[in-house]
Amino acid sequence: MNSNNFKLHGCSGCGGSGGSRHGSSGCFRVDTGHVNCNLGPFRAIDAACIIPTANTGSIIPFASGLVPVALTSLVGGLAGIPFFIGFGTAIPSPVVLGTTIDLTGLINEAFSVPRAGSITAISAAYTITTALSIATTATVNAQVYRAPAGSNTFSPTGISVNLAPTLTNLLTVGTTLSGSASFAPVPVSVGDRLLMVFSVSGAPLAATVIGTASAGITIS
Repeated sequence: MNSNNFKLHGCSGCGGSGGSRHGSSGCFRVDTGHVNCNLGPFRAIDAACIIPTANTGSIIPFASGLVPVALTSLVGGLAGIPFFIGFGTAIPSPVVLGTTIDLTGLINEAFSVPRAGSITAISAAYTITTALSIATTATVNAQVYRAPAGSNTFSPTGISVNLAPTLTNLLTVGTTLSGSASFAPVPVSVGDRLLMVFSVSGAPLAATVIGTASAGITIS
């Protein structure tokens, strides 16, 4: 591979026509007229001789799109009907949130993992779109569920974040809740399916909040 734009290994400048071999690099020897440094392996970079940053993982985005995300909590504070957030779409669960989620016969909002990796971070936001009054406090949560390859039964991965601020009294249109969290790597395998789940919990009374949801996770 020939290129006029490469970084000289052990020298501070660029070689070829992409940069000078003279100056403060300390590589050019006047007595011989040769560059005295170890080029090492060539590395493709851009015309400005900028070395690309190392890959630190992939970001997977989620957004509810035009679908109103109406989350409910039950009397006593438990989460009620959650929403499954996809890539510009969202659907409500047919049942209250439990320790597992079964998507058999439902619209699929999960995605398949194409290569092995680890989930290391989550960030999420929820924006109120309907003004409501609630007689309790309510906390919106975003979390990732996982199903092994060939299964429609999803279980929590432990990747979860509560969004702030906590909701109380009158919910104003445009109020945005957000939260981010990092975790020790949670492994995922090729073929695993991941599902982004939004829910709300509150105490002591039942509550309903309506808004839009978005989130992102990092898989390294």
